Amino acid sequence: MEPQFEIRYKIDKKTLREFYRRFGVGPRYPTVAVMAVVFIGLTLYSACAGILADVLPDLAVYGAVFLAIFFMPWYIAWNALRVSRRNNDGVMPETRITVGETIEMDEGIIHVSLEYRKLRRVVHLKHSYVLMLGRRNGLIIDPNGFTKGSFAEFKQFLREKRPDLNIPE
Repeated sequence: MEPQFEIRYKIDKKTLREFYRRFGVGPRYPTVAVMAVVFIGLTLYSACAGILADVLPDLAVYGAVFLAIFFMPWYIAWNALRVSRRNNDGVMPETRITVGETIEMDEGIIHVSLEYRKLRRVVHLKHSYVLMLGRRNGLIIDPNGFTKGSFAEFKQFLREKRPDLNIPE
């Protein structure tokens, strides 16, 4: 059967970072902000109380861990793009998603076919739309990448296929 929708795009760092920040490793931005305020508050309190010399090694370790956790999504996105290029002869492959009876995704040497019943939820991020298959894995869709059909029609199609899912605007 002829697919009703076709989406083509090349994944970029910004989209991957957003995905890994939300579903992968590392805390979300509000958590990072709270951690930064607590860390700065502990440092200032230690300096005012005159015990900075005693706790400086601990604060340095906490700061290093905080920075590592904060920048982890950047590293994972960079590494995922690097591995994808290496596996596809140095070229970043185009992602091609066709939607019909099933959802088919081709990206270089990777081919994924999934049924609608496998979808757990749909999430709208700032730069993408994600069809979640589990807690941490999903199919990223670029709303601007539709070559057949439109993004609005696609959302309506998903609502018809899976009326039990909440499809965000």
